[in-house]
Amino acid sequence: MIPRTKVNYSFRDLFVAIRMKGTQQVWRKRLTSRLAEIVGYDKLLLTASGRGALYLLLRALPQSKVLVPAYTCKAVVEAALLAKKTLLFADCEERSFNMDPELARQKMGPDVIVIATHQFGIPCRIEHTMELARNAGAYVIEDVAAALGTRINGRLAGTFGDAAIFSFDSTKLINVPLKAGFIAIRSQKIFEDCARIHRDDTAEMPLVYKWKCLMLGAILVALANHCLYRVFHTLVFKLRGRFTEDSPEAAAVLGPFYLYRMAEWQAYIALRQLEQLDSLIADRREKYASYLQGLAPATSFILPPTDKLNTWACIRFPILVPEGKLNFYNKGCKAGIDFAFSFTYIAAPAEFERAHRIANQILDLPYYYYLSKKEQNRVIQVLKTIDKGGKEIG
Repeated sequence: MIPRTKVNYSFRDLFVAIRMKGTQQVWRKRLTSRLAEIVGYDKLLLTASGRGALYLLLRALPQSKVLVPAYTCKAVVEAALLAKKTLLFADCEERSFNMDPELARQKMGPDVIVIATHQFGIPCRIEHTMELARNAGAYVIEDVAAALGTRINGRLAGTFGDAAIFSFDSTKLINVPLKAGFIAIRSQKIFEDCARIHRDDTAEMPLVYKWKCLMLGAILVALANHCLYRVFHTLVFKLRGRFTEDSPEAAAVLGPFYLYRMAEWQAYIALRQLEQLDSLIADRREKYASYLQGLAPATSFILPPTDKLNTWACIRFPILVPEGKLNFYNKGCKAGIDFAFSFTYIAAPAEFERAHRIANQILDLPYYYYLSKKEQNRVIQVLKTIDKGGKEIG
């Protein structure tokens, strides 16, 4: 079975990580320096996760309200609630996975933090969002968790807002066991406040948690094997009558992704991947274009937008299945293709119809660095067999 995802790191990376001590700062300093070169910020802070980065930033900001896309990762909502902020939602654009700036404008104000998410690496209308936010006096955090490397009119995603958060979890462009992230901040004062909170309220990763992460990381590496993955899929999903490990509940208390710091060994694994960042991005763009071309005649599912300028660095290739998503999924599994489910359970109330429509219809095709050309062609062939016809978003 072709897995729904594969990680970039290897058993060799994990073996090196075993021998690293938690109190060193060599690799974390190198990673911070390299990230600063890439994203163009000089005030960066490494964190245990993308949600931990957002939580830390929200705690440092005085505004009491957070405006989030109605269709977004549960972790964004979780971080805002744990930071004791009031949640506001804005629905998606009609033919997009991203927040509609015009709908968001109605809720912007001086006491509002706007989360401008580039969903799946597909850029939102960030320039228009920034214009509206500036006029309203709102603070803007770019959520670049899924968009490291995406460019918008020549500028890197994450360089438009007042701050930006990034993620290195197992589904992103760069991934480490099991999560990591960082914040990029423009304001010296906000950066200092974040650094103080991080210093006072987080701790180095305990040894037992390190071993847990390495063990789970080794399992993810092993699951790149198609036979092992089929066994895993049968035990974890098929026999349990499930299709995702996601759940509607957000964490009510702070866990490891908020309380620990990015470890030295995690920085090492992230930095090894950053050394081939251009290759990772080019590979994603090539696979994205290949899927669009190979699936263009489809009529039973809707394709994502076209990257017309070849400037995105997407971490998902999402399709929308308007009729019978689970039936579509089961047909794919029988043919040896697994699909992922992005944000099946969203926190936005039912009135946000566009967001809920996406959540109800979305499936993610296998789409990662180690997906071979043969495997991708197999995915295309299977989807064509299942298909009854389709059209394209945007």
